[in-house]
Amino acid sequence: MGRVAIRQGQIVLRSAANLLVGVLLVGCALPPNTAMRDWARLASVLADHPSAAQAPAPAVRDGLIAQQEALAVYLYALSVLAQEESMLTFRSEAFAPLVPRAASADAAAGAAVAEIGRLLAAARAANLEPGARARSAGSPTVIEDLRLRPLIRAADPPVQVLVGTLSRGMAALPGSEQDTYRQLLATIGEGHALLKARASNIRQREVEREIHAQEDRLRRLMLLLAPDPAVGLQPGAAGTVGAVVQP
Repeated sequence: MGRVAIRQGQIVLRSAANLLVGVLLVGCALPPNTAMRDWARLASVLADHPSAAQAPAPAVRDGLIAQQEALAVYLYALSVLAQEESMLTFRSEAFAPLVPRAASADAAAGAAVAEIGRLLAAARAANLEPGARARSAGSPTVIEDLRLRPLIRAADPPVQVLVGTLSRGMAALPGSEQDTYRQLLATIGEGHALLKARASNIRQREVEREIHAQEDRLRRLMLLLAPDPAVGLQPGAAGTVGAVVQP
């Protein structure tokens, strides 16, 4: 009888220990890695700054604004895809007019915008059905969300083109606003180049710290950039970004 009581006590103690370990593991779990989502969302907002796009010819100015809008659309889409298995919205009919508008200021920019549109359409087509990964957990092949890394790698060249054409388009314009905006563009380009270089390990905590440092750089430049009243007058909730990629 004494052995039975001891055995039962050992079972209770083992169960309690297992429960404590589980609680400790939950309590020590790392928080979600939101660094890329936060960086991309901030970069999208800052790229959309039409008052910095000044040009003598109205068509050229409109082309610069279209480039800003395309860059902002892409960065917002990247912030969505940074959250695994999220549904990407991309309305190609709303994005398509940006291509000829961007080309009116720079042919290379028009080609870059067209390529970004193609890549985002492909990413949207690769959306997983809700719950698809969870339902595949017991099957030989688990469905994975494979959109993010290929998109970052493929989109870096057109993103860098837009950073360059926008900077050159405003290079002859004096003034602190244009200077700050060009610095922002350069910082966005550097941040995206970092994402491409780290794409294979994009979820690692060391990479998260690097992306946070890029976000801090953007925030410091944001303090120098005057608010743009034109942004608040855009149609809809968020102008072209809202029309193309917001749900």
